[in-house]
Amino acid sequence: MKITYITHACLLIEINNIKILTDPWLTGPSWGGLLWHNPVHNYNPSNLPKPDIIYFSHGHEDHFHHETITNFPKKWFDAIVLAPNFNVSWWEDEIKKKFKNYLFLSHNETFCYNKNLELQMFLNNSGQFDSSIKVKNNKRCIFLQTDNLMDEQEARRISKIDNIDVAFVIPFLTGVFPGFYDWNSDVLKKLSEQKIEKSLNYCAKIVRALKPKYAIPYACDVGYLGNNFYMNLVHRNDKTKIVKKKKKKKIKTKPIILNSGDWINLFKKKVNIKNENTNNDDYYQSLIKFSNTNLDEYKRYQVKENLPTQPNFKNLIRIFINNLKRNIKNLKKFNFETLIIIEDLDKDGQILINFKNKIIKNIKNNNDNLKPDLKITIESKKIRNLLLRKYPMNFLTFHNGGYRCKRKVLNLTNNEKKFWSWINSLDFFI
Repeated sequence: MKITYITHACLLIEINNIKILTDPWLTGPSWGGLLWHNPVHNYNPSNLPKPDIIYFSHGHEDHFHHETITNFPKKWFDAIVLAPNFNVSWWEDEIKKKFKNYLFLSHNETFCYNKNLELQMFLNNSGQFDSSIKVKNNKRCIFLQTDNLMDEQEARRISKIDNIDVAFVIPFLTGVFPGFYDWNSDVLKKLSEQKIEKSLNYCAKIVRALKPKYAIPYACDVGYLGNNFYMNLVHRNDKTKIVKKKKKKKIKTKPIILNSGDWINLFKKKVNIKNENTNNDDYYQSLIKFSNTNLDEYKRYQVKENLPTQPNFKNLIRIFINNLKRNIKNLKKFNFETLIIIEDLDKDGQILINFKNKIIKNIKNNNDNLKPDLKITIESKKIRNLLLRKYPMNFLTFHNGGYRCKRKVLNLTNNEKKFWSWINSLDFFI
């Protein structure tokens, strides 16, 4: 069993002549042009072998990437597509629309490709639309966590099903917090360090519970460009930190850092590892390389983002408000107020949402007396592209840098959680 690290959560698993490809995001950015591959890699669908099985762990764009799928060679569509059975139509429809040979696996369900090769699905045990998969061939077994933030009890349960040789685990989390909130530099630095430490502690607990012989951090090869470039210093994904955390926690599992093109090969009685491609550049050199490599493509993407001019700004605000009103009708009331500011050249629109009274209104004049619980500022081009169906994940697309936020309080409240859960699940397509 040979596992080649392609990039992010994309792995090429070769078992004799059988090839499995996981979560192939290979070309272009994801999350509406907000996340890019960092470090850069040299893979694309044209220089990879035809997979027999393709596994999609969930519907986020850095795992189920529409542009990459569009660029699949024709013969790739003959592969068996394995996907988690979330029992929701939007996910099943997306798979069925793109592929003809698919299989939805429920929690704990096993797919046997032949008498020696088994793949077992695990759905997130807190109800999130994420999954993990276990690949077993004879007595060799690997586990791919992807973004499935399972609890320790679930990880311990999985460890008892089979002895895991290699676990690919997620050590860092992306998202809007804390970097895209307006804090002063000291608070931002403190919150960023706390988030990294919390993520590493969680990862260490999962590794301890899974008890693999080797643990490889992955699903965190992302970076920011343009106005968000500074975020590479705030949400810094330094995989060496998980090695240090393992030593500090005295975990027996051996951590291995693989970069694009590195591999680990599991034989019956030995393990070979090739990680000569591990990037030895210092972090600032790697950021310069990342920026220079992607600059031209980033500019081309921005040109496409700026193309839509319709609906005009007045109608844009009206359509956006109508979508919000349509979706707030059946929502249970809670005490929270959000101000969404949509910026367009030299003007902006301000939309106030009061969840206590379920009132949404357009504030035509700037009102400095407003003191909402949460203020969100977003560019009009993002809303235009949203309404024109450019973002398959709807408003959730902006969660990795598509807006800026300002809170009344430092910490995330339960009512703000309710707000994000509501708006990130809305369908804004017209």
